[in-house]
Amino acid sequence: MRLGIVCLTACFLSSPALAQNADPMRQLGAHVHGAAQLAIAADPEGAVLAELTTPAFNLYVFEHTPETPEERAVVAQAARTLASSSMIALSSAAQCTLTQTQMGGGPADASSEHHHDHESEHEHMHEDASAHHDQNDHHDHHDDHGDHGDHDDHAGHGHADVVVSWTFECARPERLSDIDLSGLFEAFNQFETLEVQYFDGARAAAQDLSPARPVLRLD
Repeated sequence: MRLGIVCLTACFLSSPALAQNADPMRQLGAHVHGAAQLAIAADPEGAVLAELTTPAFNLYVFEHTPETPEERAVVAQAARTLASSSMIALSSAAQCTLTQTQMGGGPADASSEHHHDHESEHEHMHEDASAHHDQNDHHDHHDDHGDHGDHDDHAGHGHADVVVSWTFECARPERLSDIDLSGLFEAFNQFETLEVQYFDGARAAAQDLSPARPVLRLD
């Protein structure tokens, strides 16, 4: 059995302990640089799903659409790092294996740009050629819509959130006793606080973790 986002949401809504401890701002997912939310759900069959919701700033140190080769390289490197099994360390006794990592959102859906790099380059070549043709044939029409371009530039520099999910399969899920986020804090030092919630049907935990206190204890 593989947990999904719908199951993850249902798990937390059905937990009285987490509902009582929930902070209103946490539920709203306030966009605060340095802060992020991590929800973790596990089932008896050994599937563990962790979902991180974070401002793009915490991963890239910017939130606008990548504009330079250097910025695109930062986004690509962040995606590779987040796919590493070192980001979230589950109890060794639980014998867990990372089976899948997914990313979504971000500045102009930066994760899609990373995974479809060749397709994006191909599309940009055609877009540039079409834009050049339109500029020569419809120069006056282009000038009439100059304000629209300014609006697009402004929109590309707003707040952006990234959602990262990790799926684990654990051979001994009953032995899961701690969740160590040291790897995530060390890889991305913009993180100051992670609001972590955990639920597995029998146990529930909610705690704010930091670089100085990166481990969630379940027992």
